[in-house]
Amino acid sequence: MGIYEENLEVLKSEREDLYIGLMEQNTEEAEQVLVGDALDGEKFLAYVRNQDVHVLNSTYHPTNEAIRYVAQFKDEAPGSVLLLFGMGNGMVVEAIMKDECPIGKCVVYEPSISIFRKVLEEYDVRRLLEDRKLLLIVKGINDNSLESILYEHINFRNWNHFLLCALSKYDVLFPEEYKVVKAMHKRIASGKGGERRSLVRFAQAGMKNEVKALKWLLDCKVFDSMRGVFPQEMPCIIVAAGPSLEKNAEELRRAKGKAFIICVDSALSFLLERGIVPDLACTVDPQKGAGYFQHPMTKEIPMALATDSDYNSVEAIGEVKPIYVSTTNDYYTEILSRKGLRLDYLEGGGSVATLCFQMGVELGFRTIIIVGQDLAFSDDKAHAGKGELNKGDLFYGLLMVEGYNGGEILTRADFKIYIDWYNMTIPALEDRRIINATEGGAKLQGAVQMPLKEAVDTYCVQEWNVTEILNQVPKVWNTQEEKLDLYQELKQLHSRYKNLQRMVSDGLHQAERAITLLQRGNGNPKELNAIDKQLEKVTREVSDKLEMRILIKRMIDADIAVSEELWKAEDDLQQESIRLYGQMKTYLSNLLEAVDELLPIWKEVLDEINEKYHLE
Repeated sequence: MGIYEENLEVLKSEREDLYIGLMEQNTEEAEQVLVGDALDGEKFLAYVRNQDVHVLNSTYHPTNEAIRYVAQFKDEAPGSVLLLFGMGNGMVVEAIMKDECPIGKCVVYEPSISIFRKVLEEYDVRRLLEDRKLLLIVKGINDNSLESILYEHINFRNWNHFLLCALSKYDVLFPEEYKVVKAMHKRIASGKGGERRSLVRFAQAGMKNEVKALKWLLDCKVFDSMRGVFPQEMPCIIVAAGPSLEKNAEELRRAKGKAFIICVDSALSFLLERGIVPDLACTVDPQKGAGYFQHPMTKEIPMALATDSDYNSVEAIGEVKPIYVSTTNDYYTEILSRKGLRLDYLEGGGSVATLCFQMGVELGFRTIIIVGQDLAFSDDKAHAGKGELNKGDLFYGLLMVEGYNGGEILTRADFKIYIDWYNMTIPALEDRRIINATEGGAKLQGAVQMPLKEAVDTYCVQEWNVTEILNQVPKVWNTQEEKLDLYQELKQLHSRYKNLQRMVSDGLHQAERAITLLQRGNGNPKELNAIDKQLEKVTREVSDKLEMRILIKRMIDADIAVSEELWKAEDDLQQESIRLYGQMKTYLSNLLEAVDELLPIWKEVLDEINEKYHLE
């Protein structure tokens, strides 16, 4: 068996999508790739275009060249993610995979099938193909998955350790592909950086929201229980608050009872004022406010919530009918799993409208109609009934995108993120019919453009008792006994938080004492060891208990900052010890502040629960 067959065998076993795609390609490729012998006896690659030969590796020492290339990453944070444009002969990638390189995940985009095939023919890359640190994307085979893979591996913690590099000659030989990849890198890093800034901005409000959610949780339904309850032939309409909604109100009235209508919070008042009652409304923002929930009919509508939805919004509704669809709180995930239910973070594109769309997908609707999702300044407006483009819109930055009706249309930079999400998500839904009935705004790739009137006439043709279907979805905690059990558990948690408060306060003093001893130069190893054990006890209490994660989210900025500093080190051992104790002091100070905030809110909610359900 030759090297090509051996590589293919591993490719088939480890990366079947690449194997199938490669086998389906015409072997008589227009691109020509040559292999030469370098001065040291190793092979180098050369790419031929328009009779010009472009050498891709050193013709002297390809391995040494790869080592020098990878040296640029030696000071990067451990676990960094690298998007590498070009696989080349695989030597650079192999050097990146070694333990001494801090890159934690390498996503390789190879823009030439011919180069990829030649590497398989000439080089033994079996170890690379087996390495799970390597994610390999080849244009024309699986490149449509590149963006989704990057979204999966880049988050608010590592976005500023997300690197982009191009192998030698690749950016010149494949300029259009490199331009696309470079824009994708910038877009994802910017989006995840914005996500971190949002998490930091909402940290304090988010903690209070999640604790306040406990009193509605006892009377809630969960999105997981809604899966499979709707007939597949029933259409779903997602109503966003774009300006095109204004001309479609009457069509939505006709669709009532003939589709499952999900409405975003900012469109709710607009519909209710016109006597149109959606089947489900949704609000997931941590600081949405009460303004959208003043209409008296709001309390009659089931409300899709995240556990950190703005508690002011929920309280404004009054007797809310909560359906929890998403959480980032592991404790809530755990207590619901005990009831046989799943509640995790629902990845939904970053906006309430995109989340509603994802809800429609998750619920199994085969026909999903989007209306009011302009994501652009249709008629010089950003939202229905809200007037024209204003200075506030300029804060986000403006740009042009492809329009629904052809040509280009003005949009905001944050809207562009959601457009990109739709353009990535919709084409992958091959078994669904997605209709963009917005009749204006930005074009959404993969969606059928159709006026709402035509969509209603075509697909909203059967009467459905949607209220009855939703009423069949059971509540999580039905009986008084079940509510009492959870209430007692929450009381015990309050006691644990009080105990943690004492532990953190003591730990903070111990960290300060360790710094003082080291600075004086009289740090007794035995005493420092005792301090370390006490500090380890505190950190273990926080890291091992799911119910403590809410505190980590509250201090997320400090938590990330400390994590980013830990991999840096002083050369002097004493100074390094002082630095590490300083990091621990910062961490504990923020943790203590979070516990101090949490305790009175938790006690207040316990009192409210007891008052509502008479559990004591």
